[in-house]
Amino acid sequence: MKKLIVGFLVACSVGTGFGQDTDCLQTLARANDEFTAGRFFGIPALLKNCLDNGFTNEQKIQAYQLLTQAYLILDDPIAAEDSYLKLLKADPEFVASPDKDPIDIVYLSKKFTATPILTPHFRVGTNVSFVRTIYEVSTEGYPVDRKNNIRPGFSAGVGLDWNINDNISIAGELDFGSKSFKTTRNAISTDDFQESIERQLWLDVPFYVKYRDNFGKIRPFGYAGFAFNLLFTSTVELRTENRSAGGSQVPTEGPNEKIGYKRNLFNRSMLVGGGAYYKIGKDFLFADVRYMAGMTNLANENENYYNENGSLATSIGRYRWIGDYFRLDNVSFSIGYVKPLYNPRKIKKANTRKVLREINKEDN
Repeated sequence: MKKLIVGFLVACSVGTGFGQDTDCLQTLARANDEFTAGRFFGIPALLKNCLDNGFTNEQKIQAYQLLTQAYLILDDPIAAEDSYLKLLKADPEFVASPDKDPIDIVYLSKKFTATPILTPHFRVGTNVSFVRTIYEVSTEGYPVDRKNNIRPGFSAGVGLDWNINDNISIAGELDFGSKSFKTTRNAISTDDFQESIERQLWLDVPFYVKYRDNFGKIRPFGYAGFAFNLLFTSTVELRTENRSAGGSQVPTEGPNEKIGYKRNLFNRSMLVGGGAYYKIGKDFLFADVRYMAGMTNLANENENYYNENGSLATSIGRYRWIGDYFRLDNVSFSIGYVKPLYNPRKIKKANTRKVLREINKEDN
């Protein structure tokens, strides 16, 4: 018996909801008919109940568009502005266009904006680093065969855009990530081989100016700026092979060495990047490619030849390794999420001259 009662109540609830949706859909259709027939005075009262509770968001958008037009015709600018503001709250990216909307709606729309003042974003990704040698430091008195190799790293960060307008923003970020590179040297003492793998942890603080498209499902963007870079830690993995003419190899290797004291803590870089947003509802996913060019010599010249206690570096005798003077460039690929903090509001100084010219053309 209980199951029958529960089933009856659920059926009644679903039926009531379906009936309400149908009634509100019919109400919206009737309001459109009233507008077409020129009977504007009764439209606000007709739509009120469904606007309070019943319309879907898409139906609310249509209803507020209709109300805005009706109030403009009835010469009630305050109610028209209130309806248009509610329209922007239902659809922050609504843009009135002369191609599809009455010119008086287009004129009114120039007095409002929903552009977010601040837009946060979050990103994760991978990166590779490129060594730009300033001066090669070697234990050998002659040139050796030297190569720098890229290695993958990771990054994650948060950022905030301050939007100047719909297209231009100034952004800042806090990005934490790892960077790594490998250097190999051949023909040391004729036949020997040396390998060093450096691993670093960074906090990058970039600032940049961004330009973005503000229409469509896919919206490209590009930016340029500078960054402050804080190097937290740096370790190096060293390995040397003593190779004889007969082909035998005797490796020398040991635990990773901490060389953060051999690196400059504060650094600077320039950056450029770009990508595209993909709209999902009111939010966005994005993909981004960034090139960051180091401007600072990472090597601390005062510590380059020494252990942390001030003695001559043991890596010189054991591995025949001394760090070069170098800058570090980085290319990163990230994916992320954008949450626009839409802020529908009236503009203090609206530019309506272009719309007025369009109205005058139509009148003529």
